[in-house]
Amino acid sequence: MNANRIIDMIVRQVVRRLVTRGVNKGFDLADRTSRKPGHTSAPPGDAEAKRQMAERSGRQKQNMKQIWRLSRQMRRFMRF
Repeated sequence: MNANRIIDMIVRQVVRRLVTRGVNKGFDLADRTSRKPGHTSAPPGDAEAKRQMAERSGRQKQNMKQIWRLSRQMRRFMRF
């Protein structure tokens, strides 16, 4: 191996790690900004919290079904 290839490999690894860190930080920042201010989770034994979690999971299932249907429909029109 010559020195140029070794330097290229090192630079690629460093850039890959920097990009990965940047993407992770961006997602963390977006997650923090998307949360409602003052929103706190209830204690695990709270019945109201359990009801809300069940309601959210039901909505998430419906959303996933809609996304799945839409992607299935889009797949018919995409030609590779």
